[in-house]
Amino acid sequence: MTPPSSDDRPHPTRTSLLFERRRRLLIAVLVVATVIVGSGLVFGSGGGFEVATFGVTSPEHEALESIDERFDRETRPVSQIVVRSESTDMTSKPVLLETLELQRELREDPTVNETLRDTQPTVGVANAVAVASDPRIALGEQIGIEPKYRTLEGRTDEQVDAALGVALESDDLSPPGQPPVSALLPRGYEAGEHADAQLIIVVHDDDADDAELLAAQQAIESTTETHMEAFAVDSFVFSEQLVFDRSGQATAESMLLIGPLIVLVVVGLLAVSYRDPLDVVLACVGIGIVFVWVAGTMAWLGYSFNQLLIAIPCLLVGLGVDYSLHVVMRYREYRSSHPGWPPEMAMAAGITGVLIAIGVTTVTTATGFLAGVISPIEILQEFGLVAAVGIGSAFVVFGLFIPALKIEGERLRRRAEHPPPTVGSLERFRRPLSAFGSVGTHKPLLVVGLALLVAAGGLMGATAIESSTDRTEFLPEEQPTWMEPLPAAVQPESAGIRERAQFLETTFEPSSDRTVEILIEGTVTAESTGSTIADAQEYAADQPTTLRSTTDDPRIETPLTTIERVGSDNETVATLANESDTTDDGVPDQNLTALFDAVYAADEAAASETIHRNADGEYDAVRLTIVVDDTADAADIRASAESTAAVVDADPNLRATPTGEPVTEAVEQRVILETVLTTFVLALVIITVLLVGVFRLRHRSWILGLVAMTPVLVAIAWLVGTLSLLSVPFTAEIALIAAIAIGLGTDYTVHLTERFATERRAHGRQRALHRAVTETGGAVLASGLTTIAGFGLLMLTVIPSLQRFGFVTAVVTGYALLATLVVLPALLTLWDRHWR
Repeated sequence: MTPPSSDDRPHPTRTSLLFERRRRLLIAVLVVATVIVGSGLVFGSGGGFEVATFGVTSPEHEALESIDERFDRETRPVSQIVVRSESTDMTSKPVLLETLELQRELREDPTVNETLRDTQPTVGVANAVAVASDPRIALGEQIGIEPKYRTLEGRTDEQVDAALGVALESDDLSPPGQPPVSALLPRGYEAGEHADAQLIIVVHDDDADDAELLAAQQAIESTTETHMEAFAVDSFVFSEQLVFDRSGQATAESMLLIGPLIVLVVVGLLAVSYRDPLDVVLACVGIGIVFVWVAGTMAWLGYSFNQLLIAIPCLLVGLGVDYSLHVVMRYREYRSSHPGWPPEMAMAAGITGVLIAIGVTTVTTATGFLAGVISPIEILQEFGLVAAVGIGSAFVVFGLFIPALKIEGERLRRRAEHPPPTVGSLERFRRPLSAFGSVGTHKPLLVVGLALLVAAGGLMGATAIESSTDRTEFLPEEQPTWMEPLPAAVQPESAGIRERAQFLETTFEPSSDRTVEILIEGTVTAESTGSTIADAQEYAADQPTTLRSTTDDPRIETPLTTIERVGSDNETVATLANESDTTDDGVPDQNLTALFDAVYAADEAAASETIHRNADGEYDAVRLTIVVDDTADAADIRASAESTAAVVDADPNLRATPTGEPVTEAVEQRVILETVLTTFVLALVIITVLLVGVFRLRHRSWILGLVAMTPVLVAIAWLVGTLSLLSVPFTAEIALIAAIAIGLGTDYTVHLTERFATERRAHGRQRALHRAVTETGGAVLASGLTTIAGFGLLMLTVIPSLQRFGFVTAVVTGYALLATLVVLPALLTLWDRHWR
């Protein structure tokens, strides 16, 4: 080989010495680290799939948990069996008899029976019709299915229809705490009409654990399918444990189907970008190592995969490919321009050339995700931490490990001195990249003005975007038609849960009332407590969100209503209540401790619903339960609940916390909006400060950092406008996408800005921009397209939230790519003209 000229002779640096002398030691250390971290997959406590839930931490959520622990709320786990058919009347005599036979078999099944409550464990239309048909059949605790079956079997169709009409008009034919017959049939159903669906409720015991409930619900599903096949009737079982199990299974099945497709597309794009099998293999190895580090860390931390965390691999694929492309392409540039340099020196120079950009990208991207750690939403906290670990892992693996392996590979195969060309030097990429850059450099003011104008329009659309906490968005939906030709072995078997949840919600009346709870703590036996509760009760009754009964009375339960109800059947309680009322207004104002004791002695079950007595026999909390309109907006319900709680808070002896499902739903909606704003602002401020500082130190320009950040903001504004146009609501994953947009967008702009500023020291503006846009822009383009492909393929899953996550992230990545390749050159041109 011809010795290098004096200008081409390599000069040792710390980085080159690291790759030359300590390369194999570095590889060994990182291999050991991979084994240690990856062992978490075997020995760690995490793993598996679960359904993502919001898990918000707030006083309202804590109050609801406190009520569950301290009061008897009659909230036993249930399984809902739906039988439906468009052709068969679900209230016909044969169907009713079959549902009774089904209930009998379920009660006799050992797996199911051990989880059932002792009395009236199954509730159905047929049960009530049998009792209405023969009033001698009571809903006694010992009355089984057999007498009801014999009664219905001996009735004519006309008698069954008449009994059904009676059952629909009575709320007393269902066991206490269970929905009336009208809630077991479609909304608005009237006797004599064709019913295309009916609901059967299976009530489980509180003591059954999750594993026992899941086994029982699977047995219920299997038995129901067997019974209903004879009628050509469709059926399904909907229950909490079954939904969690099937959702996790569907997520895993979807990823097993989409995962290989993502790998195929990414490897194909890498092959086009690298045109070198060694670099393609090393990129895939690097991505695999990053996955092992992330999965191992999750296992050691006890985290399980869910629909959102599964999106992290797609992010890391894009970021890992980005790091790898920039390192390899800069290495090739130095090998081409300095043919006498050995691989160690060229790799060291290549890494040195992009180290600042990659380092800044790692810090800024990780910061963007870590901003989610401060969120009160637990899934965002986990996502932010795991994403930051993955980003840091990508920096170490592609900044040290893969370059060292690349040198070993180059030496083993002893390849020619001229490596494949860079992406930007290829004609099919160079010309469009040059065209992108020339648009911004020739008409910079026009490009920037149009970009900002569209961004302003997008931000105006933010006011039209609503937040959403719809939990059905996390449930798998029916298989898309494109999956039908696929082999059955690879098709997700657990799809369609979302449609079933929506069918239940739209077809039947809610099986339980929508309620607001007011948890009252403090000195609840003070003399003022009675009048304070009465004032709160009166205030709540006047709220427009409070539901009224058929007699126009508000449905509100308080300790006062409990005292009145128990006193109607117990003379001791009634007498003591009258003696405790010194003002003759019907509200006790003294001796509340003795009065509560009497209520507990007379009917402990009723007393424990609204009055809490701790282990020491002291009364430390009471609660108000307000049944609210099911159609009312959650925010309005929360406002009314807070106003009612304020009435209680006016009493210095008491403190009140509004809670209940509508209130926590409103809190979650507020938290999502606050998280989006907080995550965005915090990440934006930190990243902007970092960029301004870094570019000030390297290029003596404060403004250059702001220039690099502007395309990121423009891309996010475009995204907001797109969400508004498509009516996509703000959800938990949208908050994550805001962080992804900042992280990935900053990654692209930092690389291009750093390259331009470096080239500008030695060349004129046009040449510096040309080299930055074609060479570094080529790597950015390849990286961006890979990221878009990775996230875009998530749209093929059966998980709606994952579909939306993939779509929106692919869109914002495309916007970030467009802003980097078109808007940023225009901004750099203006910076060079006026502020350099």
